[in-house]
Amino acid sequence: QWGQRGKSAGTGGLTNARRSVIPEVKAVSRLQGEQAGKERGANQVEIIKPEEYAVSEWAGGKTTQLYIYPQDSEYAKRNFLLRISSATVECERSEFTSLPQVERIILPLSGSLHLFYEGHGEKKLEPFEQDRFDGGWKTVSVGRATDFNVMLREGTQAQVRLLDVNPNEQASVEVAANGLTAVFAAQGTAVVDGKALPERGLAVAKEEGSFLLTGGSAGCRLLCVEVQF
Repeated sequence: QWGQRGKSAGTGGLTNARRSVIPEVKAVSRLQGEQAGKERGANQVEIIKPEEYAVSEWAGGKTTQLYIYPQDSEYAKRNFLLRISSATVECERSEFTSLPQVERIILPLSGSLHLFYEGHGEKKLEPFEQDRFDGGWKTVSVGRATDFNVMLREGTQAQVRLLDVNPNEQASVEVAANGLTAVFAAQGTAVVDGKALPERGLAVAKEEGSFLLTGGSAGCRLLCVEVQF
């Protein structure tokens, strides 16, 4: 079985950097999951495979854009509402890109990060521990890692929850009205709405309701990004 579930960050506006705990996503039995799907309706899920991601360079390594919304928005133009990415931090010390009016959630997938927010304290993060902070803060990172990032603009709210699913176990994942839910396979594989989700793949659902996922043969560790616009 997978280890303990990690910590997660709550919703809300820009606040001082902090680590907070919210309720976990819970696995359900197959019968409970099927019943939940019938009550709330099916949800069309898009699967994005790792080979479909856009990869670019940044000052401290490489960044992989997993998802951006609206889909015709561009990170360089800062006209997105939501951006989900994963970056490698290859330098022992690096300075984050300044992103005024962007709320950020970050967590290491591997390695550790020691973040220094000028005038706003510091935070050390081990794998799957997360923090949220103002993208406009001058932020310096110490440590080599691969991280997972969520960027939010114009009042978009989100929380990231860690979900461990044992082999062939099912879980029901919710999608809020006026929002979307993205599920990232950080470790292992899963089946989402009957479709294969490879390791490091992303599943995105935009319709209010719920969808089912099943852990692969070795189980999986997933990051559920629940967004409301």
